[in-house]
Amino acid sequence: MTATGVFVDVVGLSYCSGNTKGTTSNDFVYKYNPGAKVTFSIGELVLGHCEGRPTTTISNLMPNNISIYDPRSVNRARLLFSLSVGQGFETPIHIDRHVEAVTNQHKDEINLDSENLSDLDRPLNKICDILGLRPKSVHHTRNHLRREAAGFKVLRDFQIASPDGGYVLVDVYLPLQPKGRFPVLLSCTLYGRRIPWGGPDLNDDRDILAFELAEDEWHSTEAGTELHLPDRGPWSEYFRTQRGFENIATFNTFSYVPKGYAMVKMDPKGVSETPGRRWEPGQLAGDFYAVCEWCASQPWSNGNVALVGSSYGANTQWAVAGLKPKGLKCFVPYATDVDSYRDAAYIGGVPSTLYLENWFARVRGVSPKWQDHLDVENIMKNNPTFNTIWAMMESKPEASIEIPCFLAASQIFMIHGRGAYEAWMARRPDNTHLQLVDSDYYSWPNREAAGKILEFLNHHLKTEGCFAPEPVGIQMRLGNQKWYWRKEPDWPVPGTEYIKWFLHPDQTLTTTPPALGTTEKRFTYSAHKPSAGNSGVSFYSLPFEEDVEMAGHFAATLCISSTAPDADVVVLAWAIDEHGRAVAYGANSSEPEPLAKGFLRVSHRKTDPERSLPWRPWHTHLQDHLLPLQGPNDVVEITVEIMPAAARIRKGWSLRVDICPSEYQPNLPGYKAPSMRLWYGETHDQDALDTVHVGGSRTNFLMCPVVPRSENYPGCIT
Repeated sequence: MTATGVFVDVVGLSYCSGNTKGTTSNDFVYKYNPGAKVTFSIGELVLGHCEGRPTTTISNLMPNNISIYDPRSVNRARLLFSLSVGQGFETPIHIDRHVEAVTNQHKDEINLDSENLSDLDRPLNKICDILGLRPKSVHHTRNHLRREAAGFKVLRDFQIASPDGGYVLVDVYLPLQPKGRFPVLLSCTLYGRRIPWGGPDLNDDRDILAFELAEDEWHSTEAGTELHLPDRGPWSEYFRTQRGFENIATFNTFSYVPKGYAMVKMDPKGVSETPGRRWEPGQLAGDFYAVCEWCASQPWSNGNVALVGSSYGANTQWAVAGLKPKGLKCFVPYATDVDSYRDAAYIGGVPSTLYLENWFARVRGVSPKWQDHLDVENIMKNNPTFNTIWAMMESKPEASIEIPCFLAASQIFMIHGRGAYEAWMARRPDNTHLQLVDSDYYSWPNREAAGKILEFLNHHLKTEGCFAPEPVGIQMRLGNQKWYWRKEPDWPVPGTEYIKWFLHPDQTLTTTPPALGTTEKRFTYSAHKPSAGNSGVSFYSLPFEEDVEMAGHFAATLCISSTAPDADVVVLAWAIDEHGRAVAYGANSSEPEPLAKGFLRVSHRKTDPERSLPWRPWHTHLQDHLLPLQGPNDVVEITVEIMPAAARIRKGWSLRVDICPSEYQPNLPGYKAPSMRLWYGETHDQDALDTVHVGGSRTNFLMCPVVPRSENYPGCIT
């Protein structure tokens, strides 16, 4: 009795199993005698053999102990994959009599067991030239083999029609399960869908080779190894050398597709090879919506779709979720912003000009052949206060509250530290999950937090038997690259006690305010970064008598004046260890990292009492609400919003609070300030002096969210 198997994505491949012979059918089916070997050939050229099985790939024709990088594996796969007409497996490989005849004509030149990979170049080029095909490179082949070994494949460059004309391009990643139907994870960014960004010109063989080489190197070399990348703009060295995420702002295929998901990565108009202009109002959301509905209707889809992505790949999801496309069951805006003004471009009213310039240059750099419909960069720069333009760019979390959502925010990063909490407050807690994670959050959706995201996705896209993750997950930083995962039922954390640390004239910090009658002291410092040393003033607590855990929203109330009509106030809170060193709180860095930080441009100090909370002030940032300073005797009280963070201060450590005119100022060895904001003191009167007024009738404090301490914690996410 014979059995049937499938040789994935290959039609017309010759096989022989004892007396059973034939070619794989249009459904890739072959027959074999159970327990017997099956030999597979292209015409007279034998590729190899294996024991018959339900699902077979080219890798199965080599012994199990042979690496996918072994030249014998690469040679066989390269020959077979080169018979595909596309960059992936958009259509099956068809081996007909003509293909067999051409292969037979050159079979004596082919040594599939050669250790020299270049030996295949000449005969393969001849075969492909006759057949009108592009031969696959060694790197292209290795990329396919790597996916195949993990149990999935890629289908490249599908054109999906846009509602308003034109099309967008998508890549589809599918498990190697013939006729399988899978839940779909869909992502969309402005950075491009290939590793690590952008995408090749499909009419340029050299460009295709360059992208396949970069992808191969990304997977096969260690972090820190320089990649040979196509030049696509001012991307930092971090993006070139990291190995935590395959491409920017989308989720890793290797983290999710082997778990039984299809993944679709979309390039909107004006990105990579999708023709069009960027920043046409409503266009991206409409195209994203169309692709979501397309995903739900495909034969490889089970009809359930989730939107996934981080950073800009998270921000794109809100408008689509609000439109409620067919098949959308949940979405994962990981490290999202919802208010472009307050969350990214003008945090605290301070312009992120350097960041915006670099970001827009990167967006244009990965897609140099297309133009912008609107000059959004200059629109942002030319509107330094909140107005209707910014209001139009706001996301609307309340528009999708029926659709389950997985939120995350980064601690102490340049951006993405605020929006998730605003979205949490606007949504239903029974269908929303929130995470507070590392400042270096990029890799978390694909490594540290992937298990939690899979719990969420499985719960909403697969079966009811899959449990949802805890409502709130917190990376509690312990310092020196140590942390634990804290599970909570709500946010803010139940039992949070907001402790005020008061600034005293002797530069101490205590939980009691200065005594009545204390003489006011003025701490004056340059608003400009000095050529040497630092600017600002520091306050210190006594060593803590026990471990204290903080998790939540911080805030500072300060009394400020300046000789200039405006000033920036930066609040940096640090833990100082018993040796006098600032604690490094980052999970992957030994450099000092603040416990918490926030800042405010003083003229933007007006708050909205209806939207403000005791632990989160809401500044209006309206032009009509700006309050310039009136000279050095105009002392004003400000409340500074400080982004949520979580960390333990250990017994024997101290709390230090810096009040500075910019992030550049702390005199901490090893501290590197992020260079992204245009500070007032650096761009205006460089002789200006700012002052913090402490004592007397002035009240100054940092408010910290102290939570019940956890002792029996795991050192990983569970």
